[in-house]
Amino acid sequence: MSRVIPPDVALWATERLRGELAGQYPGLQVDIRVPAGYRGDWPLIVIRDDGGGQEGPLLFDRSLGVTVHYGPIDDPYPSRQLAAAVYSSLTDTSIPYESGPVASITSDGCNGPYPVTGQDLDAAWYMTVEYQAVGTIQPQQGANND
Repeated sequence: MSRVIPPDVALWATERLRGELAGQYPGLQVDIRVPAGYRGDWPLIVIRDDGGGQEGPLLFDRSLGVTVHYGPIDDPYPSRQLAAAVYSSLTDTSIPYESGPVASITSDGCNGPYPVTGQDLDAAWYMTVEYQAVGTIQPQQGANND
């Protein structure tokens, strides 16, 4: 018998965005939470793993909520530009053909970016992306895998 480890799509997305966008946005941080005291002084992408169901032995639905923060609330344009670049990267149609856990993009689950309201310190935009992703097989030690 083997066990299947669900894919860590948030980690994959974090690494992808850091690799693609860091050179274009000096000081860019990609993380899973907003740092204490953050006021929009540098570009920040926050990725939240919303999970999803298991569709088969190796296939999982995975949804991410992504918030882009950048600049003061009264100047949303730089944040909107970064949000558009993030959305474009995370919905690139070549992703299923690249190395990584994503087998397909679920277009119905990709929405945004939308301006975040209720913020009073920084400009922010929110989006969702959804994938079907492949888990990792972990053989059990001592088990008869024949």
